[in-house]
Amino acid sequence: MKRMCVGISLAALMLLSACTGKPAGEAPSGVYYDITGVDPAETVLVLDGNEIPAELYCYWAAFNCSALEYQLKMYHDYFGMYEEVFQDDGTIDWNAKFPSSDMTLNQYAKDMAEDTVFFYAAIENLADQYGVTLTEEDEAAIDEEMEGMKESLGGEEEFQNYLEETGLSVDNLRRVMSATSLLDGLMELAGQEGSEIYLDPAKYGDYLGYTDYIFLSTDGLSEDEAAAKRQTAGDILAQLEQAEDKDARFAELATEYNEDTNRGETGYFYTPGTLPAAVEKAAAALEPGAVSELVESEEGLYLVLGKSLEEGLAGDPQQTDAVLQNYVVELVNTYQEEMEVERRGTLTDMEMGEFYQKYLDEMDQRALDDATEILDGAATSTEPQS
Repeated sequence: MKRMCVGISLAALMLLSACTGKPAGEAPSGVYYDITGVDPAETVLVLDGNEIPAELYCYWAAFNCSALEYQLKMYHDYFGMYEEVFQDDGTIDWNAKFPSSDMTLNQYAKDMAEDTVFFYAAIENLADQYGVTLTEEDEAAIDEEMEGMKESLGGEEEFQNYLEETGLSVDNLRRVMSATSLLDGLMELAGQEGSEIYLDPAKYGDYLGYTDYIFLSTDGLSEDEAAAKRQTAGDILAQLEQAEDKDARFAELATEYNEDTNRGETGYFYTPGTLPAAVEKAAAALEPGAVSELVESEEGLYLVLGKSLEEGLAGDPQQTDAVLQNYVVELVNTYQEEMEVERRGTLTDMEMGEFYQKYLDEMDQRALDDATEILDGAATSTEPQS
């Protein structure tokens, strides 16, 4: 199967990395055990029969707390936003309300973590339901990615040192990485006529749109400047209405006037819900080659050209993968909302901010211990010899 990105990529996964497992019979250990006192192998969630161990739950808890912290600090440092969620020492107040919400950061982080756990479990469950398994090629690809991690860290020793500071076993690291291949397998089924989840090409438009547009920004302009932009848009529309070959003339005018760098040279593929609603509505109503009236959004002005999705996919076959991925992800999201959830023990009741702070403190202590060991070794090596 061709490997594709699943929401959270391997590169993102490596932000927190993974850890080697313990031999059978050894006492529980690891950073998450030190923090919570819960055996990493203990099942803390059962999702439609799919058992989720403590270390997977803790991994995604730490990952999502880290991601949320990064986003808040970035917006705070660069744009002066979210001052209310920071304490005097610059750390996050996890009991603060998430901006424009009655939800605390603790609850928001928990929802993020559990959404991730549920999403991955739903992929595994649907793959099992429809008979999707890892192939030898998939296993080899995972092995190759693991070797790439080692190489990027500087070798086996550095890899092992790095792994000891985190919380996932190798088996659970492979489990997380396998989700990409399982998702790809579900996508393959979605494209196979006669399969249980086959997506009829007639419905591709529900999961991917195709149009072309000319965008003129009015954001931050004065009334006079915005009026001038509307006049320009009107002139462009008049030229298009008089053109015999509207597609060709649209491309010429887009090259000259368009102010959106996301637009492609011959058209724009988009997931429904990502363009302004008025633009998507106009695109859906247009026959191929037809041009809309002026469409206004909060950001600016659009002139929209109708395009054939079928012709667009024929010219760019890789976009069919985007259709199937959007469709399968919708299946996964729908399924995960309906999963039967059983919670075991009290780990899933923990306060995310408190857990994450303990995780950071543990990482700081380990870094200090490593530095102390290196300095002690250096001092010993320079002592005079008798």
